[in-house]
Amino acid sequence: MRIAIDSEAILFAFSGARAELEDILRPSILAINEKIIDDYSSKVLKDGAGLGKDWLTRLFSTPSRLRLVSTEEMQTYELDHSDVDQSYVAAAFFNGHYLISPNKNQSLIEKAKDYGIQINDTKSPLEIDNMPGNAIIFNALLNSKTTYRHVIIRHFFANEKNIVIYDRYIKDSSLCLFENILKYCHQNADITIISDFDRNASSTITADAAQKRIKKIRPHANVKCYFPDLKNCVDTHDRHIHLGHRLQISFSSGTDCFGLHPKWSNSECEISVHYLSKSSAVRNYYALTSLTARKPIIIKAYSKI
Repeated sequence: MRIAIDSEAILFAFSGARAELEDILRPSILAINEKIIDDYSSKVLKDGAGLGKDWLTRLFSTPSRLRLVSTEEMQTYELDHSDVDQSYVAAAFFNGHYLISPNKNQSLIEKAKDYGIQINDTKSPLEIDNMPGNAIIFNALLNSKTTYRHVIIRHFFANEKNIVIYDRYIKDSSLCLFENILKYCHQNADITIISDFDRNASSTITADAAQKRIKKIRPHANVKCYFPDLKNCVDTHDRHIHLGHRLQISFSSGTDCFGLHPKWSNSECEISVHYLSKSSAVRNYYALTSLTARKPIIIKAYSKI
């Protein structure tokens, strides 16, 4: 998780008073700047021993665990690098928008509000699910300059038993992706694909052809292809893959974004993998078993929202 935390909160967390706060801090990426380093040095890293000092010392020797906010960055956003409160606001501003601090200083509170910073006062309950870096466990950015291949998301499908794919407009490169990633799912998986397929010439791929190609690589899987019910379809441009109650993979553009072998000419797309659980929301997809069907069926999938 990406956080900013002031010196008083560090001392409090490692005093034994808030074990869950200490647990959150240990694996986090911490934002610092010159003024914060001075504050830590005088209050946490001063002579003596302590778990907070040990933790900070280890972090300072591991650059990948730190986000150093420069004076220039602060000046760009009109934050005073000589002011310790504004330094902590800047740290949060550049590292997840989350500041842990028991400081009741009104100027800090007002400045944090001005910059959209959420403050936890160390004694309030911590909403871990909403903390930065918790919900999205993987992210990839593709464009015409990248040549990413399916392997970057393929491992998420290993042994999955329930897969729902929704993309209204698929191309051959989409189906190539599905073939590549679905051969890693459980051999008896339930696989559902919801798409327009060749309806209104949306694609050259028919539902029957898609089903046959997936069955070829996973012959024992239960593969179903449906058409979205346009009367109830409010997600015209959404593209998602739901993996049981574990993960949701969302595509900002089509699932054809990887392109095809051997060039792998990527197109503009952000792929995000979201953590799910059985307490996550349930999404209803209204689908038709055929283009002549009058009554839709409802396909449920665990979802990020």
